[in-house]
Amino acid sequence: MRFLVWMQPRDLQAGRRVVSALSAIGLVVTLVFLPLSPHTGPIHTGALIAAVVALLLVSALVVFARYFHQATRVAWAVSPFIAIAAIVVVDLATHDATVSAQIFFLFPTLYGAALLPRPGAVLVTGAAICGELIVVASQLPLEQALVQGGYVVAALAATAAMLNGGGERQASLMAALEHRAEVDPLTGLVTRWVFDAETENALVNDVSEAGTSLILLDIDRFKAINDEYGHPGGDEVLVQLADLLALKSRRGDVVCRMGGDEVALLLPGCSMDVARRRATELVAEVRWHGFTLSDGTTVNVSISAGLAHSPTHALTARTLYRAADTALYEAKRAGRDRVVEVGMPA
Repeated sequence: MRFLVWMQPRDLQAGRRVVSALSAIGLVVTLVFLPLSPHTGPIHTGALIAAVVALLLVSALVVFARYFHQATRVAWAVSPFIAIAAIVVVDLATHDATVSAQIFFLFPTLYGAALLPRPGAVLVTGAAICGELIVVASQLPLEQALVQGGYVVAALAATAAMLNGGGERQASLMAALEHRAEVDPLTGLVTRWVFDAETENALVNDVSEAGTSLILLDIDRFKAINDEYGHPGGDEVLVQLADLLALKSRRGDVVCRMGGDEVALLLPGCSMDVARRRATELVAEVRWHGFTLSDGTTVNVSISAGLAHSPTHALTARTLYRAADTALYEAKRAGRDRVVEVGMPA
């Protein structure tokens, strides 16, 4: 349901902190200053208790959502509106339409504007404005209600617009930074950070009998390519190689640029025999593939590959990488343009 998506905080940890702090401030201020505030009529104790219970419920929902994942979305969705309803009930029960009472509508507005996507922020701000209008319209003369309500509504709307705009820009910036951390800007392959996490996940959650295979490869004599065609030419070869490897990958494989001209292929649910065949096919594919540079020059390229398998050769991500790296070194030492697997002669 789209409504539930709109009402989820961008940062759950920050959401918990903000809701807990605002609820605590609201309860403390209400209990401390309520006896000192002037009232135009008798206080409805029952309604006041109900409002306090509602505020406590908001805090309880946040705590509840921490431990029960399925309830999280609903708890976050209803909490702001329960808080707004509680503020309305408190103001009506105490016959208080002063600015000091109305200011509490700023709390849910701040939460929504700072932590929710724009549609959620609009909904919460709209609910807070409706609550404000109910409080002033039911307790003040029309002219006074229009003046006070107009001031507060303008303040709520302006605060929400500016704060949410800043939050959206910050969220976009963070998304861009995360994308840069996850994707190599030259080749479009995933970075080492993502690859390490995917390798750990594949080994921990591997329930297949096939196991997980890792192929490390790099371009033979890549420095000579850079020397002859320049670094832009070397970059073009890298980009085309990355495209070729991605094209030859299965769904679920992870292709990563480890750095320089070294590329890794993580093959979850892939036996040693299948990985050996795929690595051999890749080496042959690159050998016969013409890499065409932007000036029309065709460059012939070969690659060397090292192959390792879990659980055959390693049980952890670090030892699996080390085994494949050792095999890659042996492939280079044996003359390049070949596949070597751990423990097998080149």
